Amino acid sequence: MDWTAIHAQATANMTEAGLQYEDGNADIDGGQRDIDTLAWRRFGILPRAFHNVGDIDTSVTIGGRTISTPIFGAPTAYHRLASKNGEITSQNGMDRAGTFIVYPTNASEPVEHFAAEAQGDWWQQVYLFDNRKVSEAFIERSVASGAKALMLTLDCPGYRRDFGFRNGIDGTWEGASGNFPNMHMTDWTLNLATSITPKDIQWLKEISGLPVYVKGVMRPEDAVTAMNAGAAGVMVSNHGRRQVDGVVPVAYALPRIRRALGRDAEIFADTGIRTGGDVFRALALGANAVGLGRPIQWAAAAGGKDGITKMIERITDELAHTMNSAGVSRIADIDESFLVEGQGPSAFLSGVHGIAA
Repeated sequence: MDWTAIHAQATANMTEAGLQYEDGNADIDGGQRDIDTLAWRRFGILPRAFHNVGDIDTSVTIGGRTISTPIFGAPTAYHRLASKNGEITSQNGMDRAGTFIVYPTNASEPVEHFAAEAQGDWWQQVYLFDNRKVSEAFIERSVASGAKALMLTLDCPGYRRDFGFRNGIDGTWEGASGNFPNMHMTDWTLNLATSITPKDIQWLKEISGLPVYVKGVMRPEDAVTAMNAGAAGVMVSNHGRRQVDGVVPVAYALPRIRRALGRDAEIFADTGIRTGGDVFRALALGANAVGLGRPIQWAAAAGGKDGITKMIERITDELAHTMNSAGVSRIADIDESFLVEGQGPSAFLSGVHGIAA
């Protein structure tokens, strides 16, 4: 993917506030925004030979549904910052590429309008509010609109968010909430739940009748707790590096969580994935599928739903090429044996490497 060209086009089409929101993170040093991408690329890929790669299959089954690519849309806020029809554009572009998005609670398009115009299945991301009745009413709307699963976000606790306070975004910009029109960004943050317990997972299952995935897990013990509480799976995520200055990369946390949960658990990962090679590394480290956040917004701003479809198809083609060249034909056969830590391109560029005999 030529991300330089796509980002340049997106920059030309987005407002300054929207671009700051999409590109920003919590690190005090703004130059650290690529650290998660570099972390994936610390791993070198070790190809194998003597395997039939005549028929590469990039499809995966998650949540009981088979999709043609192990890439889906991670929940990101306010898609109208990138395209006129917001989350509708994003979902329709992803559906044409054979996959879906996790529709955000803090969406630009109200869930009823989104569901009426969107093509294909979609999941509902859930932020819990301190007032659980507000959350319950919204989840009822989502279920009635056709959500196929819930994804509870743990990694954005309430109280305050440093990023918004530092760059001047104050709730009066164009990031208005489609689902909670009377709640500006500052109000939204102050109303988010500051205490989420494992019991909330079971509560969400009971009121929705849907499987509940848990996003924002970075420690193995938290992943085990979530699964023991009834989660259908977990998403290893540092919230796009938006919350914690200096948070560890997902590439560090993912394999530890896979080892803690075992082979059969559904595990997803996001943050910093930009190429088919990055997807391959995430799959090898333990993910069943990966979520893209900012890339969907950039592609939408640069080329609408067609831009999103082309972006997903291109990254999937890159993945297929990597699989072919590495000697593996099915996603399920990609494992840690294909990776060597400290031997990837970013390790060499940083000068942190050691070549074994």
